[in-house]
Amino acid sequence: RVYRAMYDYEAQDSDEVSFCDGDLIINCTAIDEGWMTGLVQRTGRHGMLPANYVEPAQI
Repeated sequence: RVYRAMYDYEAQDSDEVSFCDGDLIINCTAIDEGWMTGLVQRTGRHGMLPANYVEPAQI
């Protein structure tokens, strides 16, 4: 699935990814209720991200 960031997020740990509002996050997989993993298309970085900062992208 592809998601679009609704807010900026600064990684808080080495296994997380930072992203900016509007970034596309691809290859997303839910981990639990609040977190998922994905690849930030703009930066090419993969890691964990908070699920409440993104929404499904219409592409």
